[in-house]
Amino acid sequence: MAGLTGYIKKASNAMSSYFESVPDAVIGRRFVLWALFVGITAFAVVGLGKVKFDMTIEGWFEQNDPTLTALNEFRTQFGSEDNLYIIYRPKDGDVFSHQSLKTAWAIREDLLKRQHALKEGEQSPMRRIVKVTALTNAPVLRAEGDALISKQLVGNTIPTSDEELKAVRALADSQETLPRLYYSKDGKYGAILVETDFGTTPLEEPQPEPDAASEPADAAQETGFEEVSMAFDESKTERKTVRFKPTDLAEYYDFMREIKVTLDKPEFASKFDYLPVGNAAATEYDVAVLEEMGTLYMGMLAMMMVVLWLLFRTVAGVLWPLAVVVLSCVWTIGFTGWLGYTVTAFLILTVVMILVIGIADTIHILSGYVYYRNHGEDHRTSLRRSFRAAAGASFLTMITTALGMLSVVFTPIAPIKIFGVMTAVGVAIAFLLTVYWLPLMLDLWWPLKAQPTPGDRPGFSLRRIMPDFGAMMQRRLVKVVPFVERTRYAILTVSGIALLACCYGAFSVKVDTDPIAQYPKDAPIRENFRAADTKMIGSQSMIVYLDLGAEYAFQDPAVLNEVDALQKTLEAKYGKYVIRSASLVDVVKKSFQTLNEDRPDMYVIPKTNELVTQTLFMFDNSNPTERRKMVSDDYSEAHITLYMRNAGSYEYNRAFADMKRDIDASVATLRRSYPEAKATITGMFSLIMKGSDYLSWTSLTSFGMAVITISIVLLLMFGSLRAGMIAIIANSVPATLTFGLMGLLGMPLDFTTVLIAPIIVGIAVDDTIHFLSYYQNEVSADGDIERALRATVEKVGQAVTFSSLILGLGLSILMLSSSVGNANVGMFGALAIFAGLACELFLLPALILVFRLKFTADADVSASVATPA
Repeated sequence: MAGLTGYIKKASNAMSSYFESVPDAVIGRRFVLWALFVGITAFAVVGLGKVKFDMTIEGWFEQNDPTLTALNEFRTQFGSEDNLYIIYRPKDGDVFSHQSLKTAWAIREDLLKRQHALKEGEQSPMRRIVKVTALTNAPVLRAEGDALISKQLVGNTIPTSDEELKAVRALADSQETLPRLYYSKDGKYGAILVETDFGTTPLEEPQPEPDAASEPADAAQETGFEEVSMAFDESKTERKTVRFKPTDLAEYYDFMREIKVTLDKPEFASKFDYLPVGNAAATEYDVAVLEEMGTLYMGMLAMMMVVLWLLFRTVAGVLWPLAVVVLSCVWTIGFTGWLGYTVTAFLILTVVMILVIGIADTIHILSGYVYYRNHGEDHRTSLRRSFRAAAGASFLTMITTALGMLSVVFTPIAPIKIFGVMTAVGVAIAFLLTVYWLPLMLDLWWPLKAQPTPGDRPGFSLRRIMPDFGAMMQRRLVKVVPFVERTRYAILTVSGIALLACCYGAFSVKVDTDPIAQYPKDAPIRENFRAADTKMIGSQSMIVYLDLGAEYAFQDPAVLNEVDALQKTLEAKYGKYVIRSASLVDVVKKSFQTLNEDRPDMYVIPKTNELVTQTLFMFDNSNPTERRKMVSDDYSEAHITLYMRNAGSYEYNRAFADMKRDIDASVATLRRSYPEAKATITGMFSLIMKGSDYLSWTSLTSFGMAVITISIVLLLMFGSLRAGMIAIIANSVPATLTFGLMGLLGMPLDFTTVLIAPIIVGIAVDDTIHFLSYYQNEVSADGDIERALRATVEKVGQAVTFSSLILGLGLSILMLSSSVGNANVGMFGALAIFAGLACELFLLPALILVFRLKFTADADVSASVATPA
């Protein structure tokens, strides 16, 4: 270890000498370097326009992921399940009143009329509508002779008398599928189901016109019957699974705006209160949060600018650190665009990491520069000395963080690899700009405080009325080391107790994303989801996609009975989540009952293949569109739709795992007759639940790998095992404290609060390396630990405090967000930063004093801790 220590010391001295020479070298070539920087920036700006973004949930899954594959197969066969569910509350209190039925019918008519008024080739979100079903046109099966007829519950002639309206209610109540789907049991809520083609635009081929899909609904307007078609869609029997274009936020938002044009018409809004649910409905609130975040980010930037000015008391002190961070982001993202990589939601993590490292490094340089200028050094000398003291540590921080980020490239997921490389490159760019561009900026402009001359009259100056926070901080930092010397054991004891408690809390943190918990408690969308879950069919749905691999398998009574048993199992065992299930089985039972005089005892699956085939043939004649939504034309594929209540991903992913076992048991039974049978849980809700947990866990795993890599580097960096262990302990405290408090307070970690991870990693590593690097140089001079600590805190402590104040107070602005997740990022992010600051100023010196760290070979240093002085 002694040889390694000597080698590292020589390398450190060589590195310090090199960086000391950098300011003079770059200033001497300033014109060439300015031209180079401008050229590279222009190149990167052009690259920004080439960046491909994929912020959809599908972007987080590999293309061969079973859930995503099953969703593509389902949509290839059955179309989109991503619908808009418009719950309404009639102001007269009765969905079956003449006024309510008339208004529901009129809303549907207006939506379809606006869609069909579009000219050929005219682009409009209204083209996404496939079908609109309200209580008035809800399908009802009736038998006429030996034929099944699918009629509308009400049709376009709305009853007026109480007797007729009561008859409509009685007919609706007799249908197993209509209650809760189109009206609540107490009759105070109704619903309009807007089926869409979201998620069914093929990537390989042009999207078919959706108008034809909505024609059956129009044809029914005049007759009250669903259109009858005996055509057999051969394209369904010889198909290949298609990859579909994910639906982005803007598409949902534009669609919902168009829907609201109808809903907000005075003749409708005066009759109904609306409580829509679905991805399109939630997007309105998501966009509002994004707009709010834009304001908060500007506030965060403004807060950082104010703190920078208060600390450096010059506009240049505000402008140059922000310029380094902004240009680092522009270069990183621009180069990514030129390389043609697709950027995912991890981009925000990359930006946060660049912000943390970039701000910290520039503050360390600027703080040292100001310190030396205030102590009488000239411009060039101050640059040289600040770069000698801080640039080497910034280089080590960059290498350590970049290696940590590059460690995630060994994961098999492309978005994670891109994130790791982008972050490593971004951190490196921030370092390069700090070292090779910042001297040019400081040489270009850094105003000095004017020295008063005799006879000058004091005039107005903002500096005169504002206190000098830098000087105030220096006076307080002088007192830190004496305080730590007196209380070193108390600091370690308190820190140890807090860490133990937080370790317990950290292990109890749940990774949980609840779609509704992100919104403010008074947000209307929360009431919408409550109404859907308590009064109607539920705010979420899930698909169990079944493929038996054999033609006409779903005309086999044994298959239908097994599916029926599975539905009953899922409804009974998971009643906390599942409100109702629906499948071809329900259609067969209802059709068979209708053909047998609606006798209650005939609501069963026919016992023979012939009866099942005849029943399905008659249903297909009565309503071919609905049949094709239930089962493929060759009767080899079908699905079960589970209508579900909202809950978080922590609960649902465990429920999905349990459901999967029950589904697999049913599939095992089916495989006795159909060896190729398979089943998969899918649907947008399943994708969102799995994707949210996937995003959170992969983020944590990625940063966990980064932390392990960084810890290994820290163990080797200083040539001392003891120094490496001290550095790791200091780095672990902010993370343990933050996640521990989240666990103790019962706050989940979701895809929003995972943003805390790069903040913790970035600021802790940067500050620790700067502190220990400077301390190593000081203590190596004479071996005086106390003097070296005082010098380190005096010089590095100011920069550590400055960067922590800038980032911590800036992030605290996010606490004003109405989004619970974003507010938690602000609160716990600021907490992590200030916890890191406390570690650097108090815990790290206490550890150094107790373990008498001198950066000599560990074998030469007593293993016993120091006794109190």
